[in-house]
Amino acid sequence: MDASPITLVSLITNTSQRFIVPVYQRPYSWDDEQCQQLWEDVLSIGRRAEGKHFTGSVVWIQDGTMSAAGVNAVLLIDGQQRITTLTLLLVALADYAREHAASDRRSDSESELHFSCEEIVATGFLVSPFKKGEDHYRLTLSQGDRATMRSIVDHLENPEVSIVEGSHRLIENLNWFRNHLRNLADPNEIWDGIQRLEVVSISLAQGQDNPQLIFESMNSTGKDLSTSDLVRNYVLMGLPVERQNELYQNHWRKIEETLGADSYDQVFDEFLRDWLTVVTAPAPLVSRDLYRVFKTYVETNGYDKDDNVIDLLVEIRRFAGYYACIMQGAEEDAGLKHILDRMRALDVSVVNPLLMTMYEHHRQKAFPRGDFISMLRTVESYLLRRAVCDVPSNSLNKYFLSVIARLNDVFDSEDGNYREALEALLLSESGTARRIPDDREFKQALLTRDCYAFRRSNYLLAGLENGKHPKDPIDFSAGTYTIEHIMPQNALAHGEWKQMLGDDYQTVFDQNINRLGNLTLTAYNSELSDGSFAQKKERAIGGYRNEYLSLSSELHDASIWNEQAIASRTERLAREALSVWRMPALSNETITKYRPRKKAAAPRKSVTFRMLCADGLLQVEDRLEGQRSRYQVSANVTPGFRIRLTNGEEYDSPSRAAIRAVQLSGASVTSINGWIFWTTKGRQLSDIRDEYLASDAEGRVIQRTTLYSDFWDGFYSYCVDRNDFIAAFGDQSDRTVPKDSWTTFSIGHRGCHLSSLLGVRDDYLVAEFFFSDIEQYQIFLSHREEIESHLSSLRADLKWDEIDVDKKSRHMVVSRYADYKNGDWEDLYAWLADALLRMKQLVAFLD
Repeated sequence: MDASPITLVSLITNTSQRFIVPVYQRPYSWDDEQCQQLWEDVLSIGRRAEGKHFTGSVVWIQDGTMSAAGVNAVLLIDGQQRITTLTLLLVALADYAREHAASDRRSDSESELHFSCEEIVATGFLVSPFKKGEDHYRLTLSQGDRATMRSIVDHLENPEVSIVEGSHRLIENLNWFRNHLRNLADPNEIWDGIQRLEVVSISLAQGQDNPQLIFESMNSTGKDLSTSDLVRNYVLMGLPVERQNELYQNHWRKIEETLGADSYDQVFDEFLRDWLTVVTAPAPLVSRDLYRVFKTYVETNGYDKDDNVIDLLVEIRRFAGYYACIMQGAEEDAGLKHILDRMRALDVSVVNPLLMTMYEHHRQKAFPRGDFISMLRTVESYLLRRAVCDVPSNSLNKYFLSVIARLNDVFDSEDGNYREALEALLLSESGTARRIPDDREFKQALLTRDCYAFRRSNYLLAGLENGKHPKDPIDFSAGTYTIEHIMPQNALAHGEWKQMLGDDYQTVFDQNINRLGNLTLTAYNSELSDGSFAQKKERAIGGYRNEYLSLSSELHDASIWNEQAIASRTERLAREALSVWRMPALSNETITKYRPRKKAAAPRKSVTFRMLCADGLLQVEDRLEGQRSRYQVSANVTPGFRIRLTNGEEYDSPSRAAIRAVQLSGASVTSINGWIFWTTKGRQLSDIRDEYLASDAEGRVIQRTTLYSDFWDGFYSYCVDRNDFIAAFGDQSDRTVPKDSWTTFSIGHRGCHLSSLLGVRDDYLVAEFFFSDIEQYQIFLSHREEIESHLSSLRADLKWDEIDVDKKSRHMVVSRYADYKNGDWEDLYAWLADALLRMKQLVAFLD
């Protein structure tokens, strides 16, 4: 690596080299904010008599080729956004100079321009005027921006050349600079400022420096790198330029087109999160860790070796297609598209990984199209019923992870009916915060809730209407139809409505104005307005008598609209909702069959095939057999602790090895859980892995930090099902899982905290009051007898600090024996939750 300060002008006008933005770099993305910052920096230095302005670093590496004209192609690793934006500013300056040279609009008071269009073009700021082809252009952008940037430069050289409209960001920013130059009193300040911009030019040595590591550690002065930038660079950066171009054109560009190029960065990050959620389930995924998780997934599955990167890109593109069907309406099957469009309107993106999993398994022919449609309707019912019943959704993220993992097991083992499994998993949460509300709860909510304030009221009414004619649904998404109050919101301003509602009209109005039975959809909301019921019914345009929506069938013949009429229609619509959004029905035996397995004591993702071999649980040349009867495949353990297939290929990942083995047998599968697929000596690899996880010899696997995070993660999940705990301490499902032995719980009292501690070494579990205010502890201690009586049912040891102990804090500790080694912690969770609840009640002694 060689780093040296240099003016930006000197860097870009070096006649022996030209800059190329590699295909793995993000598209040009600076907007007004970054243009404004560059403009102000340039203007500030241009208005000073002397000095320079440092504007970051530019990192580049030669690609090893030199043209016949002696020009080196230089790949920009970092700095493309600044250099591209500076190029646009230079084009705008050249346009300005040409415009003012062609007219005589400058007054005598205006200063002479220090630059000209010819100077900017001829002296190598934008082009090498005497070179042809690729060497002619000082800057070559990546695929999506290349044609537009070249046409901008070509247009400057020859105004008859049209500017290509492909990259709107380039054109918008060029116009931004043009407009600001027109309003600037002295454009020379910009020209002078550009000459004094300075950067650190960092050149990397081909084959010696690792551009990917350098790229990850740097951040430009403009927009932060998105995860999509990091992922694209990680996949393509280390490859030869020709290979980069090939993979970009044949694979990565297809991913960009699938997800939509205009909003690619944001959409890709969202897609990447959902895809990684699918492939790493049931491990929880934190958004800030996406890039790290991606790299781990690539390396664990061997995608970074040999030519496996193509398999990775094929997988990403396949899942991008599922994502586009779910989120962008790209599904071509009309039946599937109709349901997915409805579900998208529900705006519950946390379900996307589950839907992508179902898409992948459907592609592998795990279930027919009819079952796919049925399952989508079941998931839609699950989401809407919960929304109507106001069941909090913040526990769904972890819950859907467990559903995905269980469906993967069903798919991999081929043991069971996939549709049944999904329905059983949803039904198995009865009575918890993850439940699907049953018909009684769902109907009761529809009968009593304020449906107008309900965020998905339009969706609810549209679904009820289309439930009457599912084969010919009405498209309500255009916004033509809006929600109409049959009894208007201003009804009590009219005597006719007061008379219709009866003597207690105020109470009747308040209780019924926003009930489901008083709401409908109409394309004539403004026409119907606040009229009387008779007026709204008889209107020639939009009147209820001529309304064709089945949703409003009662209104055709009704002569009065009062409390009884609203209640009757509410009952009818609620009853129909039970059929539109059905509750699945399975026997208890079937539900139990598919219930998720208990979580292992330590996260499975931490164990690799190599670790099992190194520990002696697998031996060299052990034979692995594929579990699926339809595929007769086998493999062996190599001396290097890898999996060798019968054709000689070797893999680190059981899943990658399983996929490839089945493909060699003639099948087209692209996803298999290798830990379940492979068996040796009658045992699945997953069983051997569980044995390894359960061991604690020499502290190999169950590290304390791992056990801590596992315990707290499980405890927070347990608390989601405890309504009494949520009422006392709030929902714990979104808390960051600590990696320490302790955690705290708010009790709303300064100087006193409630916490819990894991004593892993000495096998105890603690709940304690921690007092930093000794006076409060003294008050608390004065109620010792009552407190100990209150806590006696916990069957625990109680310890108190003496009031005169030489410490800055005081503690009251409740503890019990705890066996952390077996991983079955449900009893500990129950005891700890009960202890914390009972202890919080003691805060009353401090008030």
